[in-house]
Amino acid sequence: MNRSSDRHWSPEAIRDRFSIEDLYDRQLSAAETHDWNTYDTTFTSDAIVDLSDFGEPKRRYPEYRRWLAALSVDMPKAIRFSGGLRLELEGDRARTRMPVLCCVKMQRMGKLAWTWTALFYNDELTHTAEGWRIESRYEELVFPDGPDA
Repeated sequence: MNRSSDRHWSPEAIRDRFSIEDLYDRQLSAAETHDWNTYDTTFTSDAIVDLSDFGEPKRRYPEYRRWLAALSVDMPKAIRFSGGLRLELEGDRARTRMPVLCCVKMQRMGKLAWTWTALFYNDELTHTAEGWRIESRYEELVFPDGPDA
C-alpha cells in the first residue's frame, strides 16, 4: 500500500492558512451583507478581477467594486458556501483555488427568484502590512444557475 505523508506545517504556515481562511470568510460575509468597507479589506487597491466566464471584462478592483455594489439593488439576499481551500504558500505570496456555491435572490423579469451558481475563485494573494489580500482573481464558472442551465 502506497501512502503519501501528511504535510508538516510550520507555525507561520498555520498562521497564514488561518489568516487566508479568515480573509475568505470576511469577503463572503461582506458580499452577503453589502458591507463594502469590509469587502475593501480583502483586495489590494490595484487588484485585477477576471469575470470573463460570466461575460464581464477584467476590471481593476475599484471598478469591480462599483460594479458589484450596483448589483446589490437587484440582489437583496445571498448566501455563499465555500470549502476545500486549495492553498500553495510561498513566503509572502500564495495561490488559492476556492470552490464557492452562490445562492442569490435576484430580480428577474420583475420578480424575485432564487438562483445558484457554482464557481471557483482562482486567486493570487500577497501578504501586506494589513494582512493577506487578493491581488488577482479569476472567477471560473463551473455551472450557472444550476447544473441544467
